[in-house]
Amino acid sequence: MIFKLFIGAFLIVNLLAKELDQLDELIDYLKKNSGTRIGFLTPSNYASVKRILPDGVKPVYAEHEQDLTQMVLNGSIVAALVSGLPEQKYHDSLHIFSSNLITMHSFLMAPDLSTDYPHGNSVNLSTFDLSLAINAALSKMQLRGIDLQLAIKNAPKEVIQAHTCKEDEQSQFTVPNKKDATGLLRDILDNEEIRILAQGPADWGINDGNYLLNPPVGFYPDFLDAVVEELKNLSGSDKEPYGQIKIKRIFSNMSPFPWYYLFNGTAHLTEPYFILDAPYSGSGKQCTNDDDCLVGEKCSRNCRHANRPRYLMLRSSCTCLGTDSKFYTKRSETSKDSSGSSNAGLAVLIVFLALFFLGSVGSIGFLIYRERIGVPVFRKF
Repeated sequence: MIFKLFIGAFLIVNLLAKELDQLDELIDYLKKNSGTRIGFLTPSNYASVKRILPDGVKPVYAEHEQDLTQMVLNGSIVAALVSGLPEQKYHDSLHIFSSNLITMHSFLMAPDLSTDYPHGNSVNLSTFDLSLAINAALSKMQLRGIDLQLAIKNAPKEVIQAHTCKEDEQSQFTVPNKKDATGLLRDILDNEEIRILAQGPADWGINDGNYLLNPPVGFYPDFLDAVVEELKNLSGSDKEPYGQIKIKRIFSNMSPFPWYYLFNGTAHLTEPYFILDAPYSGSGKQCTNDDDCLVGEKCSRNCRHANRPRYLMLRSSCTCLGTDSKFYTKRSETSKDSSGSSNAGLAVLIVFLALFFLGSVGSIGFLIYRERIGVPVFRKF
């Protein structure tokens, strides 16, 4: 009887230990369960952690972060990943843990035509001056610590200050004079409008950004506003400020993603949340033959390119920020107490105390029984 009780206790403890609340536990589970579904917001999010996932994982995509979280909670996927944190209201129902990978985010632009970039933009669509101005505005915002203030404002939002440009040396950032600006910067200043290529519109949570609202709210919308505010106040050696600039977002949910909007001037640059270390697989333009595509691309209904790192195919700004991409899984009811914290250890303790009590009662009963039948366990000699 006691043996059976211990077996039962072992099974209970083992059940409690099955909570997937650490990266190594999730990876081990995925290795043993090929075909497991993991949720992501975009293919870029999947690409950013693919190298640490075992073969056989099936990526599942959701447009909105809340949909992704609901899929975790209803069991249709085992885990999800976001480059930040899920909304605070779900934290008590989830195990959230680091992927141990830092994801870098930056503004992305089309490169200028050159030997290294035969697919780049011509002079009238050049992004050279624009990149100078964006880097100067971005670095000034970072120097003021506004990015960290925005993270606090939109908590929970974790920001890693992984900056490729050192903002404390502002002399390294050359700002074109307003009257001498060329290419897409000239277009922005003349029309007092900056066109931003964006994914969606989608709701990625009130911390990262809800782009279903007008205007959007959250960390990334605030981040872009802060950079553009600095851009308005920029001036070159002539001391003439750039002046009024309004933001116009060009949203797209198309697949493949329409990078060609950057090459034909539809958009000037991307949102700051774009992942730098994700692959570029072509401009995505619809085509009928290779002549419709950029140099080096092939037509397959859309213009495609062999996968290359984005930084080799596009122009990147200085990095905006780094994020610690987080996995999250469903927390079982047995691992939650009233405050939402794990109490598996308490449950284990209760089980063993109960076993100790039952074992003690059983032993005493056995001693009494032996005494009554005249065969005591402990005899006097």
